[in-house]
Amino acid sequence: MKTKAILIGLMSLLVGAPSVHAFTLVSPVFSGPTPYLSVTDSPFKAKAGFTVETFEDGLMNVPGVVLEEAGSSVASGNPTIDSVDADDGVIDGVGTSGHSLYSGAALHSFTFDFTGSVLPTYAGIVWTDVGLVLSGLEGRGDVLFEAFGTGDVSLGTVTGTNLGNGVATGETAEDRFFGVEFAGGISKIKISMANSIDWEVDHLQFQATPVPLPAAVWLLGSALVGLARRRG
Repeated sequence: MKTKAILIGLMSLLVGAPSVHAFTLVSPVFSGPTPYLSVTDSPFKAKAGFTVETFEDGLMNVPGVVLEEAGSSVASGNPTIDSVDADDGVIDGVGTSGHSLYSGAALHSFTFDFTGSVLPTYAGIVWTDVGLVLSGLEGRGDVLFEAFGTGDVSLGTVTGTNLGNGVATGETAEDRFFGVEFAGGISKIKISMANSIDWEVDHLQFQATPVPLPAAVWLLGSALVGLARRRG
C-alpha cells in the first residue's frame, strides 16, 4: 500500500506540473560574439546531440540542415581562406590550410534551415573573416546573427560590431562564435553582413538528435505505471 501511495503521489506531480507549452515560452538565450579557435570553445560542446559541420571534406553534407541561399562554395587552398584555426590539426593563428564556407562574391547572408523531425534546442555558427567591403573599412564590418522558432518567427538578434582585423589572409584571432538556445525549438539560424559579399563562416553546429520533452514525460509516466502494476 505504501508503494502505491508513493506512485500515486509521483503521478500527481506529473499531472500538476507545468504544461509542455509552458516550457517552450522560456526566452531564447543568445551567445556571442566570442573568440573561437576550436570546437572546445563552443558553449554547446558537452550537450546531447552535439554535431558540427566543419566543411573539411569540401562539402556541406551533415544531415539535418540545408542552406537556403545558392551561390556559396566551400573554400580551401589559397592564402585568403580563413578556416577555424584547429581544423588543420594545430592552433597556430593561421586558418589557410582548412576549409570554410565562402559567400562566393554573391551573398550577404547564410541561412541554415533545420530539417529534422524535431527542432534543435541549440545552434550556432562561427564567423571567420571578411575581405572586400561595399562600405566602411576594408576587412571589417558588422555581423548580424538571427534565430527563428516554429513557423519561422524571429527569436531575436545579436550583432557583432566592426568585426575583422582589416586584412583577409587567414588570421584567426578575429574569429567569432554566435549561438542561441531555445527550449521551444529552432527552425533556422541566419548570419549576415550588409556591407560585404566577400566573407566566410565555419563550424556550423546544432543539436542533431534532440529528445522532445513530451516523450521524456511520457516515458517517466509509463515507467511509474508499470512499477505500480508489478508491485500491486
